[in-house]
Amino acid sequence: MNGAISHNNSLYEYHIITNAEFTGVLDKYRILDYTREYVSYVYDYHIFIKYGEKVYMEVNGIGDIVISYAELQKNKYWKHYYDLSLLLTNNKHLVIKDLEYNSSYCDPYIYKEKRYWSINTEYIDGSYDAKTKKIVENEYNCYYRINPYDLENMKYSSQRNLSIFKNIYMKRFEIRDKIFDEKSIYYYNLVLEYCLSFMEKELDELSVIFEDKKNVINLAVFNDKDGMNNDLLMIIYNHLISTDRSKIYAPYIIKSENCNNRLELVAQILSA
Repeated sequence: MNGAISHNNSLYEYHIITNAEFTGVLDKYRILDYTREYVSYVYDYHIFIKYGEKVYMEVNGIGDIVISYAELQKNKYWKHYYDLSLLLTNNKHLVIKDLEYNSSYCDPYIYKEKRYWSINTEYIDGSYDAKTKKIVENEYNCYYRINPYDLENMKYSSQRNLSIFKNIYMKRFEIRDKIFDEKSIYYYNLVLEYCLSFMEKELDELSVIFEDKKNVINLAVFNDKDGMNNDLLMIIYNHLISTDRSKIYAPYIIKSENCNNRLELVAQILSA
């Protein structure tokens, strides 16, 4: 794997591995008593590393295997969780290492042993009733049991171990109680709706940015007009540009009064 530390501090190292993908689905169930009061949490997870055609998969309470991508795609249960993981994971090439002297290790209520390598995923939260779920943003709850760099030299699981893994997997409650099909449709729609709303939010933010850039360019060009000066231009500027971005473009408006190269100034505004 080709990895590079993009940033580190006293607690974490941030590794970017461009030829691998790190994804996961964490499902957090809130258990209620007969009075509908909170009692405790139960966790379920599927976490993946895809490296070329090789896939590492770990499932809560079952264990881990190394299989081919084709094998993953053949299994409707694994494929469902893998597809969800692609939608829920923010940066698929980022994996974060907790440094050994960091006291904030992975949640002991989820994992039995200390783990050091995590990914930034949204997770699914709600009561045991699958239809009262929501998506929660940006928590580092998906931790790998292995060092991700070791996958490159790991062998595929034997057919015997794969068969054992499958047999145990088929005893999961959602398969045993025949609720998987209904649950998977609900989860897919829940995650898809979340992703679409997130995209709409980003598009709205981009439209504001583009509108600001257009207005700044128009004002910068307008500075050529007779009777226009920077004081008057800044009054117009402060009414046109969104408050949170006004400081970004102000220097370009000030510069426009004595600018001899308008095209260069426009290019600078577009790249700001």
